[in-house]
Amino acid sequence: TRLAGCNCGTTKMPPVAGVTWNANLTLAAITQSKYMLSINKMQHESADGTSVGSRLTATGYLWKAVGENIASGQTTELQVFNDWLKSEGHCKNMMNANFKEMGAARSGSFWTQVFAAKM
Repeated sequence: TRLAGCNCGTTKMPPVAGVTWNANLTLAAITQSKYMLSINKMQHESADGTSVGSRLTATGYLWKAVGENIASGQTTELQVFNDWLKSEGHCKNMMNANFKEMGAARSGSFWTQVFAAKM
């Protein structure tokens, strides 16, 4: 999708370079998915009230750009990916050329996708 470009809602997004998988981003995603499962609701704030940027910094990743997609209820990776593509804001995160790396995780039916670029 990133390599081909796509429409995010009414916005045509041009092709951009792919992202690479990053373990620190995955750790931040796991942390948030587990937290959402523990409270049984979706939210971007962590248990201590911090944002994705703080969670990512806590893993030792020094970032200059960061974004997060969350979801719940999907049962497969393909389903959550397609649901994110159908949402303009989530799709724009996925197509953001500033993001160079990605991590994702699921806990129960709660999903988190973290994007970032290093300083």
